[in-house]
Amino acid sequence: MTRGAKLKSSLVAVLAIAVLASAGPASAQWSLSANDGKAVLNLGFMSQTQVEALRNPGSKDYAQNVFLRRARVMLGGRVNERTSFFIDTDVPNLGKGQASGVKVGNTMVLQDLVVTQSVCPGIKVDAGMLMVPVSHNAQQAVSSVLAVDYGPFSSLQSDVTDSKLNRDYGVDGRAYFANRHAEVRAGIYQGDRGRNATEPFRTAIRGVYYPFEADTGFLYSGTTFGKKQFMAFGASYDAQKSYATWAGDVTVDWPVQSDCVTFQADYMRYDGGATFVALPRQDVLLVELGYFIHQARMTPFVQYATRDYAAAARADESKVQGGVAFWGNGHKESVKLAVAKLTRDDASDGVQFVAQWQVFAY
Repeated sequence: MTRGAKLKSSLVAVLAIAVLASAGPASAQWSLSANDGKAVLNLGFMSQTQVEALRNPGSKDYAQNVFLRRARVMLGGRVNERTSFFIDTDVPNLGKGQASGVKVGNTMVLQDLVVTQSVCPGIKVDAGMLMVPVSHNAQQAVSSVLAVDYGPFSSLQSDVTDSKLNRDYGVDGRAYFANRHAEVRAGIYQGDRGRNATEPFRTAIRGVYYPFEADTGFLYSGTTFGKKQFMAFGASYDAQKSYATWAGDVTVDWPVQSDCVTFQADYMRYDGGATFVALPRQDVLLVELGYFIHQARMTPFVQYATRDYAAAARADESKVQGGVAFWGNGHKESVKLAVAKLTRDDASDGVQFVAQWQVFAY
């Protein structure tokens, strides 16, 4: 048996086990309540076991891994009627092989810490280690994304702003008005503090128009399997000194009888300017489309992402991924199988085979 055949056989075996596992019983939420019923503590976790064979553009070899893409412990709840919180940890890419030959170790990190104060029904204030609303995709809960993961170019500003996967320390406000058809988010964040922490703060603002139902959580949801009539038109701006990111996006999650169509398109322009020269000016596009088939509890999907540099000397990149998601219990248990083509100018094409089994309870 050839190496390629062995690889395919291994993937098929693991995928079959994962698909059967996704049809298991529903996961319940674990919760503790105070005697007065006002304070509540919710417990949860998420694991994403991933099997991957990846040949990068310009390479002839496959990197093969079985690892935990995400392993999270979650705590959340409310202190009183107006104050809520959410905390989670993560051990990202646990066990994944690195170029050095060493696997990623068991190092737990604080992933999110969000404390939310409801000032009134239409106004909320968040503080902590927050997702910065640079686009719809970058603000989504990863447990409910349509494809296997976020778009590959949705958080390119993270490294230069000294953030962690689009998370930065700060305070923001959210306002919902016009009968919740409009949303405005605005915040200040640490960004890159510079020598002696003298740099100006990073700022971000986002506006969204909802013709029908609104998405009022701190994190945006993904497909709702036809439970909502959802459409959103958003725009964002993120800046620190001469760095800026502009973004516009359209998101649709629409029932079709007992099925559902999910669509998202995000355009972003990154420009590090003189502040962050490591982030050259570039245009990024993400497009996702999926169709949920209720009877089969599955969603065929496609995701397309591209980055186009302003400087002709730089190599543009793109990724086209097609696959199918099997929903054992909505987002709580799912298996996603996908294959992707990776391109980069002046290099031979790459390819990725991936399977991901998610178990999520919160």
